[in-house]
Amino acid sequence: TEALLDCRLVLLRAPAGFGKTSLMAAQLARLPPGTALAWVSLDADDDAQRLFACLTAALEPYDLPWRTAPEALVAQLVDDGPGLRRAVAELVNALAGAESPRGVIVLDDLHRVVHASAHRLLEALIERLPARWSLMLASRVDPPLALARLRVAGDMAEFTQDDLRFN
Repeated sequence: TEALLDCRLVLLRAPAGFGKTSLMAAQLARLPPGTALAWVSLDADDDAQRLFACLTAALEPYDLPWRTAPEALVAQLVDDGPGLRRAVAELVNALAGAESPRGVIVLDDLHRVVHASAHRLLEALIERLPARWSLMLASRVDPPLALARLRVAGDMAEFTQDDLRFN
């Protein structure tokens, strides 16, 4: 739980059967009251458009102050250029304006995502994520993100199969 309050990114990386999803649910239940929580389970066909649409749908209960309708932003995510940058900027601004004192976005089964556009969207989101928000990722393998940079900067907590293994 401490990692979710202190780090921009929390990565759980372990093979199937190590309890990543169960651990996430248990840790999220320990967060302070009023914490905004968005949980997205990922699939192989998730590209940037679908990921963004799922994220905005999961965040809908928190009535974020969008300047541009999320549906319009999804439509602009047809390339990795200005559309992606604009969508991420709008999402980041909406998260920064949230009334919740703290927020966590959970992306479960990231290993299933094969579209590079979805990884570029995540990379951009992680880079600009407001200080009150954390991103928690669960994957069977290292995601294709700039993890080394986040490790060096101290912006990431990482838990592997050795940490999840029972003793």
